[in-house]
Parts: sequence; structure tokens; C-alpha cells
Amino acid sequence: MQRLEEITIYANPDPLLVSRQATFPGIVQLASGELVAIFTIGQAFDAADARAHVSRSSDNGRTWSAPVRLTDHEVRPEESESFKPLLLADGSLLATGYVFVRPTPLTPVVDPETFKLLTLRNKTSTSTDGGRSWSVPVYFYIEGQPLELSGPAIQLASGRIIAATAPFHLGKDGHAGWIIASDDNGKSWNKLSEFYRSPAGNVSTWESRIADLGGGRVAVIFWAYDNAAGANLSNHIVLSNDGGETFEPAIDTGIRGQASNLLSLGGGKALTIHSHREAPVGLIVRRVDLNGGFRVEEELNLFADAAMGSDSADIKKQFGSLKFGQPSLLRLQNGEIYAACWSFENGQYVIKGYRIAA
Repeated sequence: MQRLEEITIYANPDPLLVSRQATFPGIVQLASGELVAIFTIGQAFDAADARAHVSRSSDNGRTWSAPVRLTDHEVRPEESESFKPLLLADGSLLATGYVFVRPTPLTPVVDPETFKLLTLRNKTSTSTDGGRSWSVPVYFYIEGQPLELSGPAIQLASGRIIAATAPFHLGKDGHAGWIIASDDNGKSWNKLSEFYRSPAGNVSTWESRIADLGGGRVAVIFWAYDNAAGANLSNHIVLSNDGGETFEPAIDTGIRGQASNLLSLGGGKALTIHSHREAPVGLIVRRVDLNGGFRVEEELNLFADAAMGSDSADIKKQFGSLKFGQPSLLRLQNGEIYAACWSFENGQYVIKGYRIAA
């Protein structure tokens, strides 16, 4: 693998005049070859005015249009937004994600004393014109749980849409990873299965990401965090042979990363990308063999910078000191791999892209 180019997808063009902090990108490529990105922009990382925006590229991600709001629709109390796009088989786009309900602009997402989170609600939006216009986002509910749906869903050959998620809370137990499913292009959802639950329920499956390996095989990779011990674990991966209805025991990858993602290469091979926020700090892509386990064949470091590490003393401090995350991988029509993430650069949060020859 070779890193071909580093690209700034979005950075505030007027940082001396206004604060516009960008986070949480997701990118798809349309049949036309155009790339559509959705990411969040607000005046601060956890600002109440954080809203989903859309940007486009017609040159394989080298240059990007100025972002525009996904939709101008507002609710009261206001909601901070995060959505990820999925290109469906019929050519339409489905954005899935969540919002935090913001009672006041200065109420934090995580209470510093109780660690209680603001109310989280899940939403979807659709586009039938290549992401140029989007429907007013609508709520959906599954068993009354607030779900950390931070990654994109996938659509299987059957037409079923599935996504990896988890009820989002910071308790010391009661954690499990869920697969949710929709058989009507995202209009209604249900809990399909659990992809992971530790014996004591103390391990969170944060930032879970799902990939279709083909032939009914599905893989989920996640940031495993031991809430009882207050410690990051290695990334774990789980495999399913029946489209996410059941899963084999989790594999400890041995990779001490946090937010991660994966992309199928076919034949049981995949690319993974990991945010290493503890020393040695960096963003690393790995070519891996998932046939019978998890075997790393090749590594590519997209960047290495000790200053980008996080304070892992407790989860509140860790969440409050993040400097890069939510990495993704997309295979372009020209055969290149396009990686993206948000990152703290020159005093502001920006969206970065990387062209990779695989």
C-alpha cells in the first residue's frame, strides 16, 4: 500500500471571523462517479448548533464543494446532528444517525458529575437526487433504546439493510452490541441480533462498523472499552455467516486502537483502519486476512503524531480530549482507496482525506 495524497475535505475558510468546527464524516460514491460526503459542522466540537452538512467531489475526492446544510429543518429544543450516508441498490441515498436533544446551548453532552448523557434519538433522512436535497429527518425507535449509530448501514444482496450499533450509556455494566435491520429501505427498523456481549456486560462496543464480506458473511469491528476497569481494550472483530443473524465468538485483534473501520477486499481479505490515540499515536491502515482469524499482512501509517493522543484517565477525559477519529475506507471506481477522518489541525477541527494505492 502507498499513501498517494493527503487532502483537506473541509476546513473553516474564515477562522479569524467565525468558528466552524467539522467532525464525523461519511462518504459514498454515486454510479456517476461523484462523491458525496456528509459531516457535522458546529461552533465547537460538542456545540448545540452542530448540524449535518453535505459536500461533493467530481474528481475522486481531490477537491470538494463548499458544504451546505443537509436540511434547514429545525426543532425545539434544538438537536445536534450526526448522519452517515448509504447508497442503496435503487440509486437513492439513506442517511442514518442520531441527534442529542439540547435543552440549552451550554448544557454538556456528558454531565461532568453523573456521567449521564443528554437524550439521544435516532433519525433517518433520504435523497432521490444524488444527495442534492434531503427529506426532513424522521425519528425511529428500537426497544426504547438510544443507539450510538455512528457508522453507516450496509445493504445486503437480499435488499435488507443492517447496521451495527449499541445502546449508548456510560454505566459500568449493561453493555452489548446490536445489529439492527430494515426490510423497507430504512422506513422501519428492528433489533436483529446481538453481535457481542461480554460475560459481565462491562465492555462497550463503541464506534462499531460493519462490512459485507460477500456470500452472507458479515464482519463488525469495534472499539472495546472496559467500563468497570476504566480502560481501553484492543479492537475486537466478530464474524457472521448468515447476514448478521448470529455471530461467532469475538476475536481480539491485538491492535490497541480505538475508533476503527473496515473494507472488504473479497476472498476473506479486508482493509482495516484504526485510530491509535495511545502511544504510539497514529492512524494506521492494515491489510488483513480474516480466513480463520485475524492476520495482519501489511501496514500503512497515514500519520503519526504523539501530540494527537488522548487523556485516557477516565472516559469523560478521553471523550473530552479526542483529536482525531471516525476513520473510514471507500474503494473508488478507479481502484484507489479513499480514507477519511476528522482531525484537530491548526487549532480547529477539520475533515481530512487520503488517497491510497492498495
